[in-house]
Amino acid sequence: MSRFDHVPARTVRFWASLDTAAGGLIATPWGAELFVRFLYWGNGLLGGTAEAPTFAPVQLLFVCLMGALVSVWVVARWLHPTGLMSVIDAWGRSYIALLLGWFIVVQNAPAILWLFVFTEGIGGVAQLRAAYCPPRRSAA
Repeated sequence: MSRFDHVPARTVRFWASLDTAAGGLIATPWGAELFVRFLYWGNGLLGGTAEAPTFAPVQLLFVCLMGALVSVWVVARWLHPTGLMSVIDAWGRSYIALLLGWFIVVQNAPAILWLFVFTEGIGGVAQLRAAYCPPRRSAA
């Protein structure tokens, strides 16, 4: 029995569902290129660079590997939606939000990535709250 058993399966599956589109899309080379072009288009709307860089084959490979890993993680959370999976996902999202922020600020990555910092941060906070602040039981 896990100390996170009170986290509802719907919470785990909700956050897994949000990962489905992006993860599934970037798991393929053509989807990854489309996704990156879309990101840079959005970045252009924010006043930044609108033209996506051309990836070397090894760079595109790592993007696709990331998409594949995200997709596998989605399936794992859908098939086994436990509180522990939610906690692992929350801490992972928190790290990813920090990593993205670092790349934006220090490495001058496209500003559109702040959207992902926000969504990853919200997902991390929401799941950590669900895990570490269980609902109070009413005294009956």
